[in-house]
Amino acid sequence: MGNIKLLKQLIIAAELAVGLALCSKITIPLGLIPLTGQTLAVGLIASIVPTVIGMWAIGIYLLLGLIGIPVFASSAAGLAAIFGPTGGYLWGFFLYILVVGLCYRREQPLCSLIIGNLLGAFLQLVAGAAWLMVVAKLSWLAAYNAGVLPFLVPAVIKIVLVVVVARAIVRRLPARFNVRS
Repeated sequence: MGNIKLLKQLIIAAELAVGLALCSKITIPLGLIPLTGQTLAVGLIASIVPTVIGMWAIGIYLLLGLIGIPVFASSAAGLAAIFGPTGGYLWGFFLYILVVGLCYRREQPLCSLIIGNLLGAFLQLVAGAAWLMVVAKLSWLAAYNAGVLPFLVPAVIKIVLVVVVARAIVRRLPARFNVRS
C-alpha cells in the first residue's frame, strides 16, 4: 500500500512539474532577472497540495532542467541555469513550498495561505538575491535592489491571484483529494 501511495504522489508531482514548466514560458524581461509565471505556479502548488508533493514537484522540475530539458524561464536548462546568477531563485522554490506548508492552518485557511505565500515568496526572492550576490559578486544592497525590490509588487499581485485560484480549486476537488480545505 505504501508503494501505491508513493507512486500516486510522484505522478501528481510530475504533473505539477509539467505545469510549472509551462508557466515558466510566461516571461517578462526585467534586466538580469525576468518576471515569470514560475512563482505563480509555485504558489499554486504550495497552496493546493501537501508539502511533500510540492517538494517532489520542485525536485522533478529542477531535475528536468538539470538534464538539459529547457523547462526554465527563457528556455534555459542545464548546470548554467541551475548554478548561474538566477539559480538561487530556482532553489528558493523549495523554501517557498516549505514555508507555505509550515504556515498553513486548517482552522484559518485564508489567513494562513496569504501569510504563507507572502513569507514564502519573499524568502524565495531573498534566497535568489543571496545567490545572485555570490555568483555575480555584487554587494548585498545591489543584489537586493536588482533581485528583490523590482519583484515585490508583482509578487503581491501573484499572491492575490494564487490565493483566489487555489481556494477555488480546493473547493472543487473531490473530498478524497481535498488537502487544503
